[in-house]
This record gives sequence, C-alpha cells and structure tokens, in this order.
Amino acid sequence: MARKPRWARWVTGISLVVALGALVYTVHDIGLAEIGHRFGQIGYLWFAVIALEASITTLDATAMRAFLSPDQDKIRWRDALLAQLAGRAVNAVMPTGNIGEAVKVSVLVEHVSQSAAIAAILLYNITSFMCELATLVIACVLTLLLVPLPSGLQATIAISAGVAVVVIAALYLAVRGGILVGIAKNLRRVRLISKPRFDKWAVELKSVDDKLNRVAGARTRDRAIGVCAIIASRATSLTLSAVMLIAVGATLTVAFFAALQVGGFVIYMVGSLVPMGIGVSEGGSDALFRALRANGSSVNDPSVGVTSVLARRVTLVLYAAIGLVLVTTNMTVKRARERARAR
Repeated sequence: MARKPRWARWVTGISLVVALGALVYTVHDIGLAEIGHRFGQIGYLWFAVIALEASITTLDATAMRAFLSPDQDKIRWRDALLAQLAGRAVNAVMPTGNIGEAVKVSVLVEHVSQSAAIAAILLYNITSFMCELATLVIACVLTLLLVPLPSGLQATIAISAGVAVVVIAALYLAVRGGILVGIAKNLRRVRLISKPRFDKWAVELKSVDDKLNRVAGARTRDRAIGVCAIIASRATSLTLSAVMLIAVGATLTVAFFAALQVGGFVIYMVGSLVPMGIGVSEGGSDALFRALRANGSSVNDPSVGVTSVLARRVTLVLYAAIGLVLVTTNMTVKRARERARAR
C-alpha cells in the first residue's frame, strides 16, 4: 500500500471540517420546514431520485477506477466508491466544486502513487467536462430546430455550440500532447514560474501526462469502460433532472427540455461559484423559465423551475450529509486501526 503523503492528510481533514460547516449553513439557509415541504411534494418519486443519485455515484466511481489503469487492481471498488462519495459530498457544499477533487486524490493515494491518482482524477474531470459540452451541443441543435427564438438568440446558441465543439477538440489534443507539461511551459514562457521551479515540476508533470496518454501502460479496454461509465452517468443525471421536474408538476417536451439544458448550463457555471449555487440557481431558473414562456416554448410556470431547484438541493443536502458521515467514520476507523498497529 502506498504511503499517504502528509499534504493529503491535511487536505482531507481540513476539507471535511470546512465542508461540515458549509453543510450546516446550507441546511440553516434552506430551513428544516422547507426541506420537509419539498420531501412531501416529491412523494413516491423520492425513491426514484435516491436510486438515480446512487447510480450516478456508482458509475462515476467505476469510471474513476477504470482510469487508474493499469493500477486499478491495487484499489478495491468500494474504496474507489468511497473516494467518489467523499469528493462529491465536499463539492456539493463548497464553492467552485473543485475542492472535492483534492479529497478524492487524498483517498486514492492510500492505494496508488500520487501521479496515478492525479492522472485518474484529471482524466475523469476532463472526460466529464467533454461529455457535458457534447450534451450542450446536442441540446443547442435541438433547441434551434424545435424552439421558436429571435434570430439574435438563435445566432448566440449556434455560436455557443460551435465554441463547445472547438473546446472538445482542443481538450482532446491537449491531453494527447501533454497538457500539464504544456501548461507549465507556457507559464515559464511568460515568466510566471521560474526555471528551477519548472525543472522541479517537469518530471512529476511528465509522469502524470504519460499516464493520461497511456504511455504508462493503461489498457484501451479500461479507458473505454471509463468513458462509457461517464456517458451513462451523464444520461442518468439528465434522467434525474427530468424526474425531478415531473415530481414538482412540470410538463416536459423534447423542445422544452433541450432549451432548459442550454440555459441551465450557463446557470450551472455561474452557480458553481457559491455553495450549492444558492440564490444563483433559483434566480437563474426563474428567469430562464420566464424567458422560455415568453417565447412560447413552454407552458410551465416559473415557480416550477424554482421548486425543482429547491427539491434537487434537498437531495444534495442529504447526499452531502450521508457522504460526509460515511467518510468521517471511515477515516476514524482507519486511524484507530493505525494506532492499534502502532501499539
């Protein structure tokens, strides 16, 4: 078993403490009465929501473990699931949703090398983002074909789809060309990092890039499994969004759902700057539903959008709570075992 670096212990511990504080604040901000009301409104569909959330985490953990190839046999699937659960729980209540990635790495380095863990998480995030962009492109095309919009807005959506395609291609080429070393070289070129620091980082960055490019022995089959798992996870997430909207009384059509994905992507990106997108998600959803209604593409009342956001946040609060409890308990048990071995 790989020895866990000191920084990983600090990241895991501090992140969990901060995330627990953020979770308490979020529950207080939403209000227990509001949480109870949303539970009642979801009704029996709550069981479907739980199953879909569990499926998303399971698929993401499967993808992350596959991206550890050829080292995935060093980590049990349930430990990969714990890493994903920990990271997602932290991301759910933290601004930008990135701190959880460091938590995932800190869990994985108990079983694999630091470069392997970083490469797996980086590849997982890049592939997930590319999948998100591909979904956006499809949604843009469907919106242009099915939703009556002003010519100016149609042009904006078409340009957005084109930009997304370019970004997908650029990310693929960047990974193939050594994305981390490339970034470091550009930073060195503009003198944002010194030559000694670049020389110090270059070896480790090259090691991660090699793992991303399968130079270190990653199997094609494992990469394919990881990509397919991420695609399935994204499809499950879209299904969850549809189920949540239906649960709160929305009337779904292909045109409406496609337009919702286009506008929702922008709201998601802006909302990621605050814990759980509080305020941004509600306000953005209200404005988006009003805009769609004004253009005749939806008969849904704007309150449906806000209600669905609040209902989804309830599930995220519970998810974060369960995840943080499980991770904290697991860490406590591990430390107790380590102390016992030391004695």
